Amino acid sequence: MEKKLKYITYQTFPAKTANSIQTISTLKHINRLGISTALIYPLRNQDSSDNLDQIRRQYDFHDEIELVGTIHPLPFKKFKILEKYWYLMSHFLWSFFTVQKYYASQDELYLTRSEWVFYFLSKKNAKVVYECHQITKLKKTLVTAGLKSDNSKVIALTDDIKKELQPHNDAKVGVVSSGYDDDFFYNQPEKKNHVVYAGSLYRFGESRGLEIIFENTLKLEMSDLKIIIISSDEKGIKSIEEKIINSKSNVDYQILQKLNQKQVGEILSTAKVGLLINNTSRHANLYTSPLKYFEYLASGLNVVATDLNSHRNLPLSDDIDFYHPNDFNSFQLALNSALNKKNQTPLTAQDYSMKKRVNKILDYFN
Repeated sequence: MEKKLKYITYQTFPAKTANSIQTISTLKHINRLGISTALIYPLRNQDSSDNLDQIRRQYDFHDEIELVGTIHPLPFKKFKILEKYWYLMSHFLWSFFTVQKYYASQDELYLTRSEWVFYFLSKKNAKVVYECHQITKLKKTLVTAGLKSDNSKVIALTDDIKKELQPHNDAKVGVVSSGYDDDFFYNQPEKKNHVVYAGSLYRFGESRGLEIIFENTLKLEMSDLKIIIISSDEKGIKSIEEKIINSKSNVDYQILQKLNQKQVGEILSTAKVGLLINNTSRHANLYTSPLKYFEYLASGLNVVATDLNSHRNLPLSDDIDFYHPNDFNSFQLALNSALNKKNQTPLTAQDYSMKKRVNKILDYFN
């Protein structure tokens, strides 16, 4: 009998977020292992769609993934006030009714990023694996309850997340970091003096701290030096454009928007340095395992990163040039160091490919 995996998530598609990119990447690589895959999600935004051709164009793939977009007659995204409250209520209701409708049997495999979906599937003793990307009191409560089911497992994105979950059965909770998509990211031996930041400029409404790039004292004496910012964060880009106009730095800046993964991979493959910049919030310091970090590794980039606990705990972090948050001199020293080092792709970087990642995930169903 053909194996089937259903990925049930409260994310919506299409979207330009790293999370949505990783979800699609996960499903297509599972599909290539001969497992039939279905993605079930709410059509909660005006631009949401379950048209396969449109999703394929957005994420640049050709694999057969069944898309099931469900109606979303719930208050989240319909009211500007009390949005967090409406999100919690809508997420709970959508998860309950969606599990009731789409759960089929214990022969199927279920993967989710939703703690409520995990909880309701666990109540049915389904074979379910929950990807836990951060911790809240609610998540911890639901995960603890769900893990009482024999067939429920959890993969945490970082060791710190696993520690906070404090599982009674350590074998049921593992750590699987993010992973780069093998289809798009690779290393070219010829490198240009390009420094790249790829990703969102804000997280949970807070700036990630890219302002440090435009500090007027940034004087880097290298020929053809260019700092490239790749982002679909339109609000953040407007703010950055103003900073570039006002900057007195001798650096050439370039902003690129609405690129697909293939285009991003081409730019990273010939760049020299990747920037891993974040603020000092609790989430950033403890829970992040940035997808772009693994894309940088696969592309052979030297990495400059904010000195955070989560960044220190990343695989192969001994090779990262760290700088102190909001310290311009420290940032400049780290960037100079990365620019003057030889580029090389670590032999173990392939351990963090999506091909390897999906096999680690599937092991948890055994």
